[in-house]
Amino acid sequence: MKLVFKIFFVFTIFFPILSNGQCDSLHLLFPNEPMEGLFVESQPEFPGGDNARFAFLKENIKLPNTWPSDSIIGRVFIAFVVLENGEIKFPCVVRNLNPFLDSISLSAIRKMPKWIPAKQRGKPVKMFYTMPITFGIEQKKKN
Repeated sequence: MKLVFKIFFVFTIFFPILSNGQCDSLHLLFPNEPMEGLFVESQPEFPGGDNARFAFLKENIKLPNTWPSDSIIGRVFIAFVVLENGEIKFPCVVRNLNPFLDSISLSAIRKMPKWIPAKQRGKPVKMFYTMPITFGIEQKKKN
């Protein structure tokens, strides 16, 4: 029991530091290449649209049965790069909510299939994308 407590304690102390990543320096990964901003002809899109993205996240973000569903209400914001071929690269937490929820959110983003990339002048381009993942919304609506 003491070992489990020690592991949990170390995890809760250091994981928030690791999960926040280096989102501020994502642009340094591509120093000599242009990165499209907010204004492109078409934004990157999850295959199948928003409904398919919501279904994917619901399927891949599983809370333990012992997790009280109304314990935390809020959003985790994950930033990542959608490459020209649709791959998701370098996901990191921009705004955290809870170390465990941050972790499972990052895990779900890493499992995502290739996206439809952003386009500029008819050609696929890489682009930063930030996605909020909301927790506790059903409980909030009931009240």
